[in-house]
Amino acid sequence: MQRLGHVVWQTTKYRESLDWYLGHLGLIVSDFLYYPRQRERGPVMSFIRCDRGGTPADHHTLALTLGPANRYVHSAYQVADLDALAAGGEYLRELGYDRSWGIGRHIQGSQIFDYWRDPDGFLVEYFRDGDLFDHTLDPGWAPMTASGLAQWGPPATRDFLGVKPGSQALRELRAIVNALRQDNECDFERLRGLLKVATS
Repeated sequence: MQRLGHVVWQTTKYRESLDWYLGHLGLIVSDFLYYPRQRERGPVMSFIRCDRGGTPADHHTLALTLGPANRYVHSAYQVADLDALAAGGEYLRELGYDRSWGIGRHIQGSQIFDYWRDPDGFLVEYFRDGDLFDHTLDPGWAPMTASGLAQWGPPATRDFLGVKPGSQALRELRAIVNALRQDNECDFERLRGLLKVATS
């Protein structure tokens, strides 16, 4: 592993959080995602990079996504090359760890990715070969769909999308009910859009 590349956080107050990171840390948006047929309501996910002026920076150092609970989603670690990524996956499999999704190539950011679960169940991404942009790139816009998460590779798994049966599904259902009761951006239409993404 060479370095920490990015982290992904889910928030019930996406727009407020996005404005905070852009306003206080000087980050800029590379790409926005919106729920299909909800673009007029604005984005629900953003890939945010460091503003290094004319010096290119990673497509994203932070990604924020709207969801029914405030939580860490995953962290991503850069490896030397595709061989290191594949060999690392074989090593993790031999040790009995579970691949969540991969190997494939993302669309936003273009990283070659491989997702795994650590011993505590946290999601970890290993990646290589991501896009670099300077401050002149305008943000892209795309619909958020399960099939739109990768250029190539296996379909996104239920584990990666967070719709695995069992205690994880019950925890998500509780989070959805709680989100609908609170003052945040997770209203019924937004949650319906999220469920469509998870089951698409």
